[in-house]
Amino acid sequence: MSARLPINLMLVEDERIVAFDLKRQLQGFGYNVESVVASGEQAISQAAENKPDLVLMDIHLDGTMDGIEAAATIRANHQIPVVFLTAYAEDDTLRRALDSCPFGYLIKPCEGRELHATIQMALARRNDEMAIEQSEQRLKLALDAASLGVLEWSPGSNRLKGDPHLGMLLGNQAQPLDEPWEAFIDRIDEADRERVNQALTAKLLSNDATSVEFRLTGDGLPIRRMEAHAKAYGKGASVQRVVGILQDVTKRHQDEAMLRQSSVVFHTTAEAILITDANRRIVAVNTAFTRITGYPESDVLGLDPDVLLRVSPAFETYEDSFKTGADGFWQGEVRCRRLDGSSFPAWQSVSVVHDANDKVTHFVTAFSDVTAIYDAQQKLQHLAHHDPLTGLPNRLLFEERLLYAIEQAMRNEQRCILLFLDLDGFKVINDTLGHAVGDELLRIVGDRLRSVLRSSDTIARLGGDEFVVLAGSFNPDYAARLAEKILDQLRLPVTVSGEHLSVTGSLGIAVYPDNGTDSQQLMRAADMAMYTAKAEGRNRFHFYTEDMTERALLRMGIEQGLRRALATDGLVMHYQPRIDLASRRIVGVEALVRWQHPERGIISPVDFIGIAEECGIIEHLGRWVLNRACSEMLDVVQGRPAGETFHVAVNVSPRQFLGADFVAIVRTVLSETGFPASALELEITESTLQATERSLSILHALEELGVAVSIDDFGTGYSSLSVLRDLPIQRIKIDRSFIVDLPASQNQRAVVEAIVALSKAMFMQITVEGIEHPAQAKILQELGCQEGQGYLFARPLPLVDLKKLLDND
Repeated sequence: MSARLPINLMLVEDERIVAFDLKRQLQGFGYNVESVVASGEQAISQAAENKPDLVLMDIHLDGTMDGIEAAATIRANHQIPVVFLTAYAEDDTLRRALDSCPFGYLIKPCEGRELHATIQMALARRNDEMAIEQSEQRLKLALDAASLGVLEWSPGSNRLKGDPHLGMLLGNQAQPLDEPWEAFIDRIDEADRERVNQALTAKLLSNDATSVEFRLTGDGLPIRRMEAHAKAYGKGASVQRVVGILQDVTKRHQDEAMLRQSSVVFHTTAEAILITDANRRIVAVNTAFTRITGYPESDVLGLDPDVLLRVSPAFETYEDSFKTGADGFWQGEVRCRRLDGSSFPAWQSVSVVHDANDKVTHFVTAFSDVTAIYDAQQKLQHLAHHDPLTGLPNRLLFEERLLYAIEQAMRNEQRCILLFLDLDGFKVINDTLGHAVGDELLRIVGDRLRSVLRSSDTIARLGGDEFVVLAGSFNPDYAARLAEKILDQLRLPVTVSGEHLSVTGSLGIAVYPDNGTDSQQLMRAADMAMYTAKAEGRNRFHFYTEDMTERALLRMGIEQGLRRALATDGLVMHYQPRIDLASRRIVGVEALVRWQHPERGIISPVDFIGIAEECGIIEHLGRWVLNRACSEMLDVVQGRPAGETFHVAVNVSPRQFLGADFVAIVRTVLSETGFPASALELEITESTLQATERSLSILHALEELGVAVSIDDFGTGYSSLSVLRDLPIQRIKIDRSFIVDLPASQNQRAVVEAIVALSKAMFMQITVEGIEHPAQAKILQELGCQEGQGYLFARPLPLVDLKKLLDND
């Protein structure tokens, strides 16, 4: 009587001395006591974590849960055996203990060998249970794999019972079946009922196994064919029960029918078949031969098929396959000619026919025209190497050509250039107007790029909105001219699905071998140059320089660091006051995010917002800023005097604003923080309004929510007055570039006057950014501007400093 060793035990005992003594005894018997706990709650936690082989459980324990409750939970969740080891044996305690299905119950104090024996017995019982469970599981899996339903008919009760799979086979749901025998018979097709009844009743009286096929009907299902195998069990002629299995053989019958049909198809096949004698003279052909070759049977009898069809390779090249001892079969690809002289590829198989003396009597040749397969292969070859959207070479073909160009340049001591192009703002168009518009735009761009290249140049689409151009010879002037041609083509307006779109591109140029000696280095250099062109304002090209690698590493460091900052709360908010120019009182703030870098200190958003947009984390960052600003400013807004309007402005990127769930995010943030919607103002750029239909729906949804929207840096984008007129915009913010030379500049004064007039006509408020001198503030107030912000009034401040400033306001 010995279970496997080592055996891991858990001891649940709230008396430490008793627990220590038990642990010592158990270890003396060779058990491993993994854990000793004093409460039911601890026992449940440790059982889930350590999965012991057996638990020794006291009943009265520390805590709110006694040992019986803990044992029941452990048994239910983990099937770990529990042996009670307790000083209590009252009837009520025993009754409750039995409900938890223990594997033993010992009264303390107990002798060590008695405890050892009880543990061994419990483990042996658990092993037997597990073996039975595994056996039952294997049987169930086997029945499921074979799609078999188990049935049992009891003649005494005249009821049919079955497992869930039998219920499915009979048209019900996957649940156990229990119904009268007559109900089962009623499911059987009327023509088969008597036969099934005889097979499963009269014949079973002999205790012999029987099988029967029948059809099932009813339940609105098509007719299905079933096969039952059953055997009666009982003493003599007294049958106590009939047990069997039921299988759906509908598919087998269908397959047999298909085989019969295939036999007919074989004799009328579309494959050309011809039979020749031992001297390779045609004796018979089928209709498909005439259809494929154009030769009627009457014109080919007695002729050599290889000469007639000019087959290549001819029979002589594989004649050895039919010599004695060989397989007597050959197949392969050949070329043939039709009656009209046209050539076609064919897949041909030739078999030899022997007589009783193993002498060759005939050859049977079958062939099919595989022209369609050849055409499909060519199409697949094209698809494998070309972009299906634009028809341009894809990455695979481009890399092959780039390797070849580098090899040629190396051999001839020449140079080649690589241009890496990425469209500016394509994702916004794709996300807002839909993928169909984005795909059409990419096709147009591909055609335009193809039109400006020489025939010796290669253009490919790598994926998304990335294109590459390979020019086989290098001339700096040509590279620059080609880049300008490409950018000029991109700048031309595009009309897609009624939308007038304007796109630009950023180009990076790398030169072999100056910027890289293999394809990977060259692609990486061109990619870096492209990112430099984007960083310098986009819509331009840039040649690769050595310092770009360092900048690329810096950019990657900023991206990874920003992701960590978002994950570890490494960002902080500063707030720049907005001032009423007439009263000089603070009427709102603009929330501005700052990165609290562990080494570089506070980092301005100028250094990381652009990278956040490029690497796709701007939406995550924007949500964090919105949530943090509402959370931090809630007390400030609620603490302002009654009736006073105080706005907290939060900048929103185009990608964030045009996201499918932006309004839902704003609603959630307001609900979670309790921030009043009337005090929130979202600042968007003019470029966000380019997708008019999408922007309009979002703006109206925000208006219904009670959130104000303002246009940031007004006048620097592409706003259409007809578009602005129809949008629910409450405020426009004049960019500092329009006031930097005030009051001296008459041109800037005229621009501000025009914007003020426009805002009044459209019932919008004005906030002027970047005010640094009193004279600027004075003239802006005189011109009718309501609010201003800038270093003249206050720099962006941490929350604590802002509150101090507001207290003194």
